[in-house]
Amino acid sequence: MSRYSPARWLAAGALVCASTSAFAQQTPTPTPPPNIANYQQLRKSFRIGVRVTNQLNNFDQSARFEQDTIEDITDFLDPSQIATVVGLQNAFFGAVQAVFDIRGGTAIGSYAQNSSVLTISVVSPTGQVLLQENGTPCTFSFNGANRQQTFNTFDALVDDESTPTSQAILGCLSRSFARFSPADPLAGNPNSLQASLTRSALDLANGDSAIEQDPVPEGVAVPNDPWLIGATYNTGSAGRFDIDRVDARIQRSFRIFEGNRAMLKIDLPLNYARINGSDTYSAQLGIGLEIPVIDRKWSIEPRIGYGAVYSEDLGSVGHILQGSITSRYVINGVGRGKFVIGNMIGYAQTLDTPGTSANINPDLKNWSLRNGIAYDLPLKARLFSRGSSMRASYAFTQYLGSDLRNNSFHEATLSFGLRGREDSPRATRDLIRINLSTIQARDFSSYTIGVGFRF
Repeated sequence: MSRYSPARWLAAGALVCASTSAFAQQTPTPTPPPNIANYQQLRKSFRIGVRVTNQLNNFDQSARFEQDTIEDITDFLDPSQIATVVGLQNAFFGAVQAVFDIRGGTAIGSYAQNSSVLTISVVSPTGQVLLQENGTPCTFSFNGANRQQTFNTFDALVDDESTPTSQAILGCLSRSFARFSPADPLAGNPNSLQASLTRSALDLANGDSAIEQDPVPEGVAVPNDPWLIGATYNTGSAGRFDIDRVDARIQRSFRIFEGNRAMLKIDLPLNYARINGSDTYSAQLGIGLEIPVIDRKWSIEPRIGYGAVYSEDLGSVGHILQGSITSRYVINGVGRGKFVIGNMIGYAQTLDTPGTSANINPDLKNWSLRNGIAYDLPLKARLFSRGSSMRASYAFTQYLGSDLRNNSFHEATLSFGLRGREDSPRATRDLIRINLSTIQARDFSSYTIGVGFRF
C-alpha cells in the first residue's frame, strides 16, 4: 500500500488502537490522559507526550513532540526509535507511556515494565474509552517475542487497510475526530464540510430566492435568470487551531416551466483552507428546485447536496450526501424593507470512500435544523446612479443524531448590495453584494468578508 494512501495516514494517526478481544470484556474507569511533559501546551495539529520509567535503575524521563502532518507518527511507539533517546535497556524493558493528540482525537499507547505487550486505546478528553460500532471498546493489544517484534506486527497490521485490525483502528479514530476535534475537515464543527453543506442549503445572506425578486418594471424585458459567482475570505480559530480559508461559489438558476417562477438551482461551492498550516480542499454539488407556493411570498425548495474533502497533511478523506427541504417566507412592508424567514430540515450521512477498502467512514447520520431571519432594506443613497440596499441576517443551526464536537452554531451576516440601472432588466436584482459575517460556537470563532456578482 502506498505510503501516502488515506488508510496509511489514518492508520498511522490511529497509532493507538488495534483490535483484540483481550480488553473487550471490561471498560476501565475514565481518567484524564496524563499531560506528559506538559504536551498540551503545544499548538500544532499533532502533539505527543512520551514518558519512560524503569524500576531497575530508577530511570524517569519525559519529552513532548509536535508535528504539522500525520506522517511517521507511529515512530513514537517504535522501541528502536525510543532507544536512540533513552537507551536500549530503558526502551525495551522499562515502562513506556505515550499520549497522542491527533488533531483533536486522543489515543494512549503503552508498554508495561518488563512486558512486550503493546496496549493502545482511543479515548475521550476525559479518558473514557470509545466504543466500536459493535459496542466493544476501542482498546487493543499486540504481543510478540520482544517489543521490536510487537511493534513490527502492529505497524504491518495497520499498514494493511483490508485487515479487521486496520478496519477497527480507522473506525475508532474517524469517529473520534467528529466527536472531539474542533477543526476536523469532514464533520463535527462549523468549519467542516458537513456544516458547509447545511449552510448552502439555506443561505439568507444573498437574497437569491425566487420569491425575493422585485416585479419587473412595465415595459422592461424579463431578464434571464442570472449566474451568481462569489468568493469569500475567512479567518478564525478553533481551540489551538488557526484557520484561514477561501471559498468560491458558482450558482446558476433555470426556469424550467413556462410562465412559472419555479427555479432549478445548480450550486457549486469550492473551498481551500489552511488549518494550522496544513492544506485542505473540498467541493460540493447542490441541486435544488425552488417552488413558489405563493408568488413573491412563500416558497419551498427540496435539495440534494454532495460534498467531498481531502487533506494529505491531516490525513482526512471523506464524503457526505445530504437531502434537505427549505421554506422561505417573505413579510413585506416592514418599514421600507421586508423580512425573510427561512426554515430548513435536512438529513445527511457520511459515505464510504470509493477505491479503498479502508474504514475511514465515521458512519455519521445526522438531522440538521437551520432556522433564520433576514431583513432587506433599500437605501435612499444611490451609488453610480444605481440603487443600493442593506441586508442583515441571522441563522441558528443544530444537529441531532450522531455525536459531534459542535452540535450547534450561530451565524450572522451584514451585507450591502448595488443594483442595475433602472432602465435595465437587471434593475430587480443586486448585481454586486459585499458580505461581512461571523460564525460563533463552543470554542470556535470565525469572521468572513466576501463579494458576489450576478450577471
